[in-house]
Amino acid sequence: MKYPDSDRLLETAIHAWRNRLPAPPPVSLRLDRPWSESGAPADLHLDYQCRGNPEDPDLTFTVDGVTFGLQDPVALEAVPIAKPWGQEIWYTGIEARGESRVVGAGGTVSLAHYLAAAPDALCRRQAIVLLKVLDPRPEPVLGELYFEVHEEKREVYVVSHVDAGAWPEGQGAIRFGMDQRRREAMGDEAFRAAFLDAVARYERLRDQVDAGSRELGEEEAAARDAVHAFTALRPLRVGDVVVVPTWTPHALLHGVRVVEFQTPTYERHIISFGQKVLTQAHWDSALAISRMQLEPPEPAQFEPITPGVSRIARFPDFGVWRAAVEPGGRLQLPADLPYALCLCVDGEIELAGRTGSLNLTREKAAFIPHRALTAAVANASGTHPAIVLIAAPGL
Repeated sequence: MKYPDSDRLLETAIHAWRNRLPAPPPVSLRLDRPWSESGAPADLHLDYQCRGNPEDPDLTFTVDGVTFGLQDPVALEAVPIAKPWGQEIWYTGIEARGESRVVGAGGTVSLAHYLAAAPDALCRRQAIVLLKVLDPRPEPVLGELYFEVHEEKREVYVVSHVDAGAWPEGQGAIRFGMDQRRREAMGDEAFRAAFLDAVARYERLRDQVDAGSRELGEEEAAARDAVHAFTALRPLRVGDVVVVPTWTPHALLHGVRVVEFQTPTYERHIISFGQKVLTQAHWDSALAISRMQLEPPEPAQFEPITPGVSRIARFPDFGVWRAAVEPGGRLQLPADLPYALCLCVDGEIELAGRTGSLNLTREKAAFIPHRALTAAVANASGTHPAIVLIAAPGL
């Protein structure tokens, strides 16, 4: 996203307040929206307000009739995105397929329009980590995600629910990496070649099924099983963490719901999929298999930060903390972050801002602006620890 030069307008309003000058009038600003379906820009109507101590004023702004405190956390209104395997729930999506929204006084605006009002003050002009929930259907095959690799995108999953009907013992799974015994027996070059042959045969059958053939059910299932025989499964329970490095083959299985933080870019190379792919004409099997990582993925490494707080992922572009906030406890975030995203996993938390507070319950999320990072994350339930996930660049 290309941020506009709106912070200059904010600084003009602050200067006027400090020097007891008339407040600048509301302004209109054009925001380029190349990600939108039409690609057309939008005209934003902005107004900046200052109150209180001139040396350290309370700052608010209004964008398209909705008012926000610049030093306050804001609730994120998620948007559901239908998928062949279930749905994704986006908290920070800015794409043609869907735009998440931010809740202010008087309504909501898109996250992009909110950030455009003061990008330096809100997020230091940094890209926003994509926060979403993956919610697969509980049926086998139909609820299995693409088996794919990423060239640039990095992901971390935190398991939030395992469907009891799909997994009666409470342990689901992710298809993660390749079968090491078969790899060792065949050797890497032969392993890749045989896997590509199995995938190519499966894709040919899938194409016939997708074209309307109804006589290939057993043959297709056998071909799918032949592909899966090259892969490895990692068991998952609620609370487990999966860090997905680049070029690591992976596919979340049916009925396993996860919170995901990821690099905010849309790219993938599909190895195989048990349904018709709607977003492209063919799989990317040859490229993906030639470059996929064959070494077994490492388990997630947790780095203690303070008592009850661990870093569960650290990538070049962002990191993720998981914190257990005890009753009456508080968690202080680093004040030098460009911004932070906060999602409540369990219990209830309170995010205290300059002019008000925001309470979050299970799977509710908030954006914490740079100028609100001095606020603490507090346990609001008072009966048991609250679990919270926090992500930010440099965390």
